[in-house]
Amino acid sequence: MILEKYIVFMNTKYDNISIDKYAIMPNHIHLIIKIENKFPDGMSQAPYPTTNAIIPKYISLFKRYCNREIGKNIFQRSFHDHIIRNEKDYLKIWNYIDTNPQKWRDDCFYTE
Repeated sequence: MILEKYIVFMNTKYDNISIDKYAIMPNHIHLIIKIENKFPDGMSQAPYPTTNAIIPKYISLFKRYCNREIGKNIFQRSFHDHIIRNEKDYLKIWNYIDTNPQKWRDDCFYTE
């Protein structure tokens, strides 16, 4: 419940960054984080941070909010990320996240 609370919160925190799809699993979480390139008219991307600068800070902030409310660190240090480059890749990952909860019993870390 706490993770979902902060997913909703993070979606209100920034105009150009949002969590587009997620699945909270018993021992991990899947997220599609959408970054929209909204630049003021006449401005180039130059003064804005790149994706590899935005995502670690965004994830760090999300983890910090969750950990603070839970009272301890529940996350591992690193995370796996993948830049979605086209519609086919997006749909594949969306489907993976969407169907992952139904596959939990097949996971090597599953316990009853």
